[in-house]
Amino acid sequence: MLAIVPVKGLNGAKTRLVPLLSPAERAELVRGMLAEVLAACAESESVLSTLVVTPEPKLAPAGVEILLDPGVGHAAAVVSALADHRAANGALVVMADCPLATGGSLDRLARAATPVALVPAVDGGLNALALSSPDLFQPVFGVPDAAARTIESARVAGIEPAVVDEPLLAFDVDRPSDLKRLHRGILSRAGERA
Repeated sequence: MLAIVPVKGLNGAKTRLVPLLSPAERAELVRGMLAEVLAACAESESVLSTLVVTPEPKLAPAGVEILLDPGVGHAAAVVSALADHRAANGALVVMADCPLATGGSLDRLARAATPVALVPAVDGGLNALALSSPDLFQPVFGVPDAAARTIESARVAGIEPAVVDEPLLAFDVDRPSDLKRLHRGILSRAGERA
């Protein structure tokens, strides 16, 4: 399965964190979260290759495949990635701001995709989606209630999606309060590795 990781450019990244972080700090946060998501993709048994979709190719580390997108939002980025020939045998979309993702959490999502599984974000957005085929229906990303809208879109196409309770993928970093939770998650991970 192809992992698709959309990541916006650094210009204007994570603007809801402006009260707490400078532009340089927000850029560092974006790079760090992307690195964590890519590490989870590398750990996953279900992910055979990874495609970073971004208007800024320099964000992706060496050796990672890139699909250049015009930077008009996650919805367009995901649509173009799902239409790419590399997604023909199924795709797992995971947002680049889900830094607590693990290989195991991605594998659980991929296994549930018979043919579609998704993980709603805590705020109702859509953080992760697995499709056995990229042309089953058009998912919704980057808008309020994207998870509910994607579920409805799948049902209209005659598909009952699996909604996966996966807290590591449901968490994303959008608001100042998310930074505290991210810090706790990082400390918890460090304790598990020790």
